[in-house]
Amino acid sequence: MNKQNTLFMIVIVSFLSLIGMTSFAEEAKDAKAENEQKSKWEFIVVPYLWMTGIDGDVTIKGRDADVDVSFDDILDNLDIAVLSNFIAKKGRWEFFVQPNYIKLSPEGDVDRRALTIDADVETEMLILEFGTFYKLGTWGDRFPVSLNILGGGRYWHFDNEIDLDTDISLSSIDKDIRRKRDVDADKDLIDPFVGLRVGTAITKKVRFDVRGDIGGFDISSETSDLSWQAIGLIEYDLSKRIILGAGYRALDIRYGTGSGDDKEGMDATIHGPILGVGIRF
Repeated sequence: MNKQNTLFMIVIVSFLSLIGMTSFAEEAKDAKAENEQKSKWEFIVVPYLWMTGIDGDVTIKGRDADVDVSFDDILDNLDIAVLSNFIAKKGRWEFFVQPNYIKLSPEGDVDRRALTIDADVETEMLILEFGTFYKLGTWGDRFPVSLNILGGGRYWHFDNEIDLDTDISLSSIDKDIRRKRDVDADKDLIDPFVGLRVGTAITKKVRFDVRGDIGGFDISSETSDLSWQAIGLIEYDLSKRIILGAGYRALDIRYGTGSGDDKEGMDATIHGPILGVGIRF
């Protein structure tokens, strides 16, 4: 082998060795970063939009009403909405607090010949979730799949106020009969729940999660008869600090108390697409 070929082989071997050393250094660096990440707390704040619709039945003071409200209807009558999720992670553990508050003030009227009815409604709904995920493990190389168990609680607060102003005009006796009636009903429940979350990493920046939970179980008068939730979410790491998320969320509740004019209850599903932006600290 001449000197030129020998020099060429030395350059090739040195280049390959450099690649191998760089790859090994990067893997060691990634493993070190992963171990450091597992030992550190990570905090994420996620304000989001839930484009909800509500389907079901509601009972207030013994009176039943079908509910079929679209997102457009809610948006038209919306006073305020606060939707967010606060997350803390460390190792296999993940803790969260998720407040959802919505206040609506729809108005309506009926005007038919001698009968006029004006109705003012004010509805407040607070759903406060809190709980813990624990990662059981991750399996697979190309598309790793993780499994988490979930336990927590869900606090519900409903407050409905209905003001009715009825005016009946009796032309035969030239007299108006006017009646006002105010109906106010509120309810507080707190449901324990358990669930699972399955997730997979599609790429280094894209993840997909499916979560399901069930709670209430009619444990006491302060819990629902049954509540369940299902969420599908896809997330994209726009940067180290910013996470974009989109998906669909459905939350169902069933409860009933009292009888006759004191009967109150709800059997409804709150559902719709969700869009959010997470800020990682």
